[in-house]
Amino acid sequence: MTESLTEEKIKEAARIIFMEKGYAAAGMRDIATKAGVNLSLVNYYYRSKKNIFQIIMLEKMHKIFGSIIPYMIDENTSLEEKIKHISTVYIDTISEDPNLPLFVFSELQKNPEELGILFPIQNMDFMQMSIVKQFKAACPDINPAHFMLNFLGMTIFPFIAAHIFSKMPNGIFDNIQTIIHERKKLIPLWIKNMLEANIN
Repeated sequence: MTESLTEEKIKEAARIIFMEKGYAAAGMRDIATKAGVNLSLVNYYYRSKKNIFQIIMLEKMHKIFGSIIPYMIDENTSLEEKIKHISTVYIDTISEDPNLPLFVFSELQKNPEELGILFPIQNMDFMQMSIVKQFKAACPDINPAHFMLNFLGMTIFPFIAAHIFSKMPNGIFDNIQTIIHERKKLIPLWIKNMLEANIN
């Protein structure tokens, strides 16, 4: 096996272990066992548990947030177009790894100062983003943070709650993945209605 394949195999094993156990409970030996390599090889490629965890977290955060940033800063699309694009891209991206939001936010809650610096939007001027300026133009009396929190909540929360909802006995959430994908069309409609209500 080439060095690059070995390194990737170890990283994938670490990702699985961290997702299963969380950072605190995971160990380098767990990662080595999962990858089918000896412990010294894991240390050779990644040096420490903290280092490999930060690499994985950075990739995870970029997967969650990096996919939508281009739409948030695009000056050539309307607010309505941005919402449609982001809703679809976000839901499609997270659907590939539905446990991702819970994992990322759980680890961020445990270690916000150290992991917060890995956010891809950490050094961006939030108020200068095109999507925020367009919202302020439409609803000047409302803090745009409310808009962003509502938008993120509508897209991310269903994935976090899916495990609970899918086990409810009344059957209303039996097709939770179908429900989540239906939100790609519904979220833009709901936000449009909220914006129009505030404008009027």
